[in-house]
Order: sequence, then structure tokens, then C-alpha cells
Amino acid sequence: MVEFKELLILVYMNEYKDSYLLSEVKELCNFSTAQMKKSINDLLDKNLLCNSKGRLILTSESETLLKEKGLINISITDLFQQDTVTLEFIDEPLSFEDIYIPKNFKL
Repeated sequence: MVEFKELLILVYMNEYKDSYLLSEVKELCNFSTAQMKKSINDLLDKNLLCNSKGRLILTSESETLLKEKGLINISITDLFQQDTVTLEFIDEPLSFEDIYIPKNFKL
């Protein structure tokens, strides 16, 4: 099973390909150096990353995984440029029979 932060690394690697920086991966996942090394090694062991001439690259298995999860065309920058959601409280709690439609809901 692939963990959330491992998926985040794969999404990052998919976007930046050869121009990735491990320092950005470390910051993105809020890893210590040891945690980052462990996650990278785990991805290598799971055959989701490959070390080719000293560069980490995605394998076909990781691309398939990203497609299955609907993450193949996701951009890291898009993930962090989402609008901030502000919660508004209502006077009476909703019951399970109530229909809830969020404010500014769009299809």
C-alpha cells in the first residue's frame, strides 16, 4: 500500500521530472532528512521510483498508480493555489433528513 506522502512525492516527481529538488520534496512533505531518505528508499523498493544514472525517475508502475488514483495530470502548484474555504456556522444543526447544499456549490 502506498502512503499519502509517497503519493505526494510521486505527483511532485511526475510534474518536475528531471528538474526536481530533494530539498523541495523534504519541505513539501515536512520530512526530516532521515524520513525523506526512508520514503525515497521505500519507493525504490516498491519499484515506484528508479535510480537511473544518479537521477530518480518514475517507473511505469508509478505512472499506472497515478492514473488509477486520478493524479496523473495533477500539478503540485495547483494543489496549493486553491482558494481558502471559510466555514460559516448555522443556528440550528442539520438532521440526517435535511438536504445540505454548500454555499457557492458548482457542478
